[in-house]
Amino acid sequence: MFYFDSFLGKKVLKSTLLDGIDHFFTTREFPLTYADREDLKEEAEQNRKKLTEEFKIKALKTAKQTHSDHIQIVKENQDFYDDTDALISNIENSAMILNFADCTPIILYSYKDNAGALVHAGWRGTEKEIVYKTVLKMEKELNVEPKNLTAVIGPAIGIECFEVSEEVFNKLIKPDYPENTYKIKDGKFFCDLKQINKFQIESSGVVKIDRTNYCTSCMSDIFFSYRKENGKTARHSSILKIRG
Repeated sequence: MFYFDSFLGKKVLKSTLLDGIDHFFTTREFPLTYADREDLKEEAEQNRKKLTEEFKIKALKTAKQTHSDHIQIVKENQDFYDDTDALISNIENSAMILNFADCTPIILYSYKDNAGALVHAGWRGTEKEIVYKTVLKMEKELNVEPKNLTAVIGPAIGIECFEVSEEVFNKLIKPDYPENTYKIKDGKFFCDLKQINKFQIESSGVVKIDRTNYCTSCMSDIFFSYRKENGKTARHSSILKIRG
């Protein structure tokens, strides 16, 4: 179950499935990156500084996101990862951040292994099944069994707001996808990115899944939305800290 909480006095979104783990999805109240909102630059920089101080770390592990299916396992001495849309870590007391403004943010975590991941899944990453591949990479390289993972799917654009072209629809929707992942109405095509990623997560063997219904476009007063704000917006973020 998702619930709003406070972090450093600002509204953030958390899941009860990750109780005891430092994690959250930020809102407009707590920007950590400013993107196309230069007026938020100073605030975002100050917020990142406060976050690292609160977490007692030197820097957040982060990436240049490119809507790819590229996945990196973070290293102790490396904080930035180029051309990457999923980060995996089992480094104690390390913290990761990825940024979103309609794309699907996913947090994966295994209490048993004290290992986790952040995934950025827009329609291109979803088409390439990045979250499915992230689960497999965690299993292959860190011996994290999918059955021990918890998956939390955060706020993203909802099906009613995510109209796509027929070309994108045909790329994104696979023959085995259930009917609740898409809708065709009056010759228009709509996709549910959160539900598609949930299906991919289930297909990877993960059982414990929490999925929010919050739509970033409908709730652009709380979250940043690229579509609703015509690209002139900042980003909300997903945060995960590995236990020390």
